Amino acid sequence: MKSRLDRIEATLEKIAQVQLHNQELLSTLMTSVSAFVDSSNAYVADSKARTAQLEASLDALLRAITQEHKNGKGNK
Repeated sequence: MKSRLDRIEATLEKIAQVQLHNQELLSTLMTSVSAFVDSSNAYVADSKARTAQLEASLDALLRAITQEHKNGKGNK
């Protein structure tokens, strides 16, 4: 009976160690996912700013081309 209880106790100890290891891995994974999400959010914000600047530059270019065309510089 004693050896059976010892085996059960050893098995429970191993299970507890595995659960602890899984919790550590989950914590590491959550930290990594959080860092990835933060990085992705920063990238999206930067890309929105770049897109807005590109749109403004294209609008200015179109206005300049339209103005030149109205002034007859584009008609040859």
